[in-house]
This record gives sequence, structure tokens and C-alpha cells, in this order.
Amino acid sequence: MTERPRALRFKTGGVRRVIHRTETAMEVIGPLAPGTRVTGLTAGQFSAIDAMEHMVDELGPAEVRISTWTTGLYDVQRAKDIRVAGRISDIRVLLDRGTFEKSPKFAGPLIEVLGFQAFRCLSVHAKVIIVNGERGRAVMRSSMNLNKNLRTEQFDIDVDDEVAWFYTEWFDALWDESGRSLDNQAIIKAVYDRFAGSQPAEAGNPASAQPKPAPKERRRSGTKLEDITMSQEEFLRMLGD
Repeated sequence: MTERPRALRFKTGGVRRVIHRTETAMEVIGPLAPGTRVTGLTAGQFSAIDAMEHMVDELGPAEVRISTWTTGLYDVQRAKDIRVAGRISDIRVLLDRGTFEKSPKFAGPLIEVLGFQAFRCLSVHAKVIIVNGERGRAVMRSSMNLNKNLRTEQFDIDVDDEVAWFYTEWFDALWDESGRSLDNQAIIKAVYDRFAGSQPAEAGNPASAQPKPAPKERRRSGTKLEDITMSQEEFLRMLGD
């Protein structure tokens, strides 16, 4: 039986090199035709979710897989907007268990938008976005978390079926392994319960603070300003490293 490859190696060359301090993801990354390779540097003016949106625009409709260490409130509305637009047929997110459990004020709204089924937790620090679309398949590896971070960031994108398949196999193996027990579901629901418990119940309906797995069942009450107040340690953890 042929052993599964452990690495992909390519000859250097044919890479589009980009660097900019202010331009958007669309402007910096540019067109993503099959075979395109891009390596770039930014000043943090756009986030990984902005790059993902551009990848989906170029290659979608698409299935999206995201591995990231942490996220933030900024990403919730961005993810909601992209999904409502109908460009993503399926989305799966691997998040680090430690940061996920410690930050219900950030994780809760994201669960509320995408549903419990979109998340799995494990020990992960890899920051990878895989877009398998109707017009091509691409992978981005970067220093970026999903939230915008005004620091120097780097990224590499390959629009290549072989590279996309390599990372898709890796992601799906972690996804399957983290979902083998009910422990993963319990973690996600516990985090959501902590978030929901901090929200004001609707008048005459205490049950409104209970977790609702489907986006269409979201509460009408918003997050209070005091609910998103954080310590310096929490703020730094949200930004990532």
C-alpha cells in the first residue's frame, strides 16, 4: 500500500510576491486563477476572514474549512454576512480548546451565528483556510487569526488541487478525531451556556437564555457593553500571538 505523503515540495518560482500597508485583501491578493501562487506581507489592515471572503469570491460557491487559534467579535458579523450571501455551502471551524473555553463572550456570538455543528475543539495553533470551490481549490497559510490585528502579518496562498487535497485530508482527520466522543459537543454547549447566561432574558420568557443551535432561533436581545469589557490578559488572548 502506498504510504500517505507527509509533505509537499515544489520548486521555487512562479510566485506572485505582494506587500502593502493599506490595501484590501482583494487588492493585495489579486486574481486567483488555478495554478496561482501568492506570498505576501501586510500591516494587518485585513484579517484572515477578509482573505477568506476574497478566496470565496474568486473560487466559489465553496466549502470552507478554517483552523485558527482564536477569534473575536469582529468576525461574527463578517461570517454572518458571507453565509447570508449564499457563497459558502458549508463551513467548519477548528478552534483551540483553551482559548475557546476561556472566552465565551467571543465564542458565544459565533456559535449563535453558525450553530453548534460548525465547530470542533482541540489543541490547535495552525492558522489555515481551505476553500474548495466550483472554480478552483485554494489554501492559505498565514500568521493571521480571524480577527483583524494591526501588526505585521504574512500569508501564502496556493490555488492548487494537490495542495488543497493535502490540507483537506489533514483537516478532516482532525475534525473526525475531535468528534469521536460527546466531549466536544459538551465543551461547545458549555461555552455557549456561559455566554447565554450572561445575556438578559426576554421579558416574561426566562427560557430565552437557553442555547439555540440554529441561527434562525437567535435571541433578539443584543450583547451589552459591560458584557464585552475585558481584562488586559483577555484582550491579548483575543488578539492571538
